[in-house]
Amino acid sequence: MEEKRYLKWYNKVGYGSGDIAGNVVYAFLSSFVMIYLTNTVGLNPGVVGSLIAASKFFDGVTDIFFGAMIDKTKTRLGKARP
Repeated sequence: MEEKRYLKWYNKVGYGSGDIAGNVVYAFLSSFVMIYLTNTVGLNPGVVGSLIAASKFFDGVTDIFFGAMIDKTKTRLGKARP
């Protein structure tokens, strides 16, 4: 069976470059928060890393919950509108 091709290569490059830009911004912000909390506030780097890991885990759990909630929503305005 032949695999379906939904996007052309230049569409994939375009979406990928947008995702890279978002991840670069996130990396800069995470680095700033890590340096600020360790050098200025004086927290242990292990504590700061644990806080960031816990926030990412919480984000993953809530993404699943809200994604399921949006999938079940049916209004006259559309799927993802309240």
